[in-house]
Amino acid sequence: MAKPAPAAETAEAAAPPKSKKKLIMIIVAVVVLLAGGGAAAYFVMKPSAKNAAKVEEDAKVPPKFVEIGTYTANLMREDTDRYLQIGISVKITDPDLEEKIKAQLPEIQNTVNLLLQSKYPSQLSTVEGKEKLAGQIKEQIEFILGLRKSVPTIRSVAPGTETPPTPPSAPAKKGIAAVLFTSFIIQ
Repeated sequence: MAKPAPAAETAEAAAPPKSKKKLIMIIVAVVVLLAGGGAAAYFVMKPSAKNAAKVEEDAKVPPKFVEIGTYTANLMREDTDRYLQIGISVKITDPDLEEKIKAQLPEIQNTVNLLLQSKYPSQLSTVEGKEKLAGQIKEQIEFILGLRKSVPTIRSVAPGTETPPTPPSAPAKKGIAAVLFTSFIIQ
């Protein structure tokens, strides 16, 4: 005795087979889109020959460290007299910059000394405060060397008060990579 076929099997047998043309067209369209997107990404992201040569040249020149000096500066008074003993070096990426720094060293040292004396001990006791000071020193040195068009003026701001916003200045493209503290003691 033959068993009757379930309704689902009869419906499949009655339906005409789906066209493989549609499936092939979808696959071809996906492949074309992927290939076009990959080619576009390659052309957008590929470095030009000029940029590649510059990157190679920059990679060949190792960074150099120039000592700016060791400072002892009176800090702004909060509760008692405090002073800061600090050693500062700069990391430079342009070897020609070392001679410019040495030629301008007295002006750089004066500006850094004034900047240090405008700080309160509480402003320099945190890592964020030290990083902010390093950024300010970098801006001041870049301005003196002619690598930056404008720089905020040195002024003291009482701790806990808002510093007025300063207009952003364009960062230097090449020159001082970092300001490094070789020693940092608040007494």
